Amino acid sequence: MKNDIRVAMSIPNELENEVFDLMDGASELLDEGRIEASLEKIRLAWGKLPESRYNTSVSHMVLSELIPVLNATGKYEEALQEVKDWILDLETCGYKIYHTTPYVLQGETLLFLGKPDLAKEAFYQAIKYGATKRDFSDKPAFYFDMAKKKLNDNEEILNLFQKETASLPFPVLRTEPAELSEELTERIEVLSEQGSDLFEEEKFREAIDVWSEALALVPGPQNLYGESFWLETSIGDGYFMLNEFEQSQAHFLNAKGNIETNAYENPFVMLRLGELFFELNAFSDAQEFLLRAYMLEGEELFETEEEKYFNFLKENVKLD
Repeated sequence: MKNDIRVAMSIPNELENEVFDLMDGASELLDEGRIEASLEKIRLAWGKLPESRYNTSVSHMVLSELIPVLNATGKYEEALQEVKDWILDLETCGYKIYHTTPYVLQGETLLFLGKPDLAKEAFYQAIKYGATKRDFSDKPAFYFDMAKKKLNDNEEILNLFQKETASLPFPVLRTEPAELSEELTERIEVLSEQGSDLFEEEKFREAIDVWSEALALVPGPQNLYGESFWLETSIGDGYFMLNEFEQSQAHFLNAKGNIETNAYENPFVMLRLGELFFELNAFSDAQEFLLRAYMLEGEELFETEEEKYFNFLKENVKLD
């Protein structure tokens, strides 16, 4: 298996906005207690994604909400099949597995089905692929105890699960901006500044390591937090400076998929995405994002960049 990060497939801006609108609508319906109507919107969003739909810039977000809501409506077998398909895609893609959410959701679904032994195995897999306590932070605390093999008794597990689910008629999707604790925010800020200092000294690899340490402190799903937008952008820029364009693109696409920050209003992110698509020979996408960057900030934005990017844009688009 490769150690490289799998690059998420970019989808057209119009489609991405349509998916976000559907997911926002699903959150509102869930807030109102209309869980079946919420599920239909999420299903519709999922159905709109092109193949391979498990690897688009919004796939993780949609699946992370689809599976819990399926469970909340008692559709456990359907939820299990969806998460199995997600895991199959991860395990057969040939790239490093760094998303542990599907394994956590698989374990939870198996608990709904009354299969604690299989649930434990799913949680063990999450740990195997790097999950830490933060990856279980929005789940009952005993899940992590199971994952760390501190809780093994099946009867106790099922009793705890019954108590947890008895008080919740349905899972709540986040509709408000996600916020980190003050202590965690301060730690991330310290690491971010350290990374910036290293970047200014052109120690790009060291800067990436420090920013990655900061990003690891952000709980999942990370695209709900504004802090992860800046960190993904910074890490991506570090890889860009090292001419490691695929790695860079993976992080800029993560930044673009951030829910808390609108990447399409950020000229630097649009510029880098355009440059990265150019370097990776995806010229149609390169043109789109370079044009977006130009429309946001004009020719000035390109002054410190290699001339080939603006020349490409001028050759393909009539600029005012």
